Amino acid sequence: MLMAVLLAAGGAPAAVGQVVYEDDPFRFVKWPVEDAKALWQGARSRQALYAAGVGGVLLLASPFDDDLTEPIRDSRFTSRRAVRVFEEMGNVKMLRPAAVVLFAGSLFSGNTRFQDAAFTSLEAIVYANLITNTLKLVTGRARPEEDAGPTRFRPFSSDRSFPSGHATTAFAMTTPWVLYYPGALTPGLLLFGVSAGYARILDEKHWITDVLAGSAIGFATAYWLTRRHQNPGVRLQLSPTLGLDHVGVKVRF
Repeated sequence: MLMAVLLAAGGAPAAVGQVVYEDDPFRFVKWPVEDAKALWQGARSRQALYAAGVGGVLLLASPFDDDLTEPIRDSRFTSRRAVRVFEEMGNVKMLRPAAVVLFAGSLFSGNTRFQDAAFTSLEAIVYANLITNTLKLVTGRARPEEDAGPTRFRPFSSDRSFPSGHATTAFAMTTPWVLYYPGALTPGLLLFGVSAGYARILDEKHWITDVLAGSAIGFATAYWLTRRHQNPGVRLQLSPTLGLDHVGVKVRF
């Protein structure tokens, strides 16, 4: 499915705009280290405050979750079998191995942009799930199926409703492909995340704010990593110049 969408939109050249994909064989070793450092430094930035603010707003909206989620549950436009299929679209036990296989296969493609997209997708899944699982542990929110209400939070308990891991994983995996292969069809990949979140609400595994938070984490993490990998920073190149009347050094950014 993913390959079909990318091939259909694959008329784009190897470089999109000012983005040039360089075939550095060591980038997949350097990127995780550099990204981890940047993520740690970014935890004290203004963007981190914005993210915390969004999370705070969602948590403040939790008392209204029952009223907000009930219309979605009552809609039931899909069968139970379809709900199960949609849920698998965000199952980390399936998507993480799929991302590993996709990245490993991309190494044999000779297509640098495809390799970068596959690696960024895999890294986004790992980082986004680390964030989500940490928040699950810290908040300890009860799932709807427990009939404890939307306001029961027991930090560091076995409850793991907030945020939705399925929504996180689906958006983390698909967002890099949308950004690396912009086109008319690729945004449709985000429907994987929407479908997974919708199914988890129908199955009473999550409240709507859980899904919104998970979607935001997955998308934001993948977007941040993609922009970092597409814009690795300013490169300085020095080269000697020699002429009949001069000797010098050419500097190029």
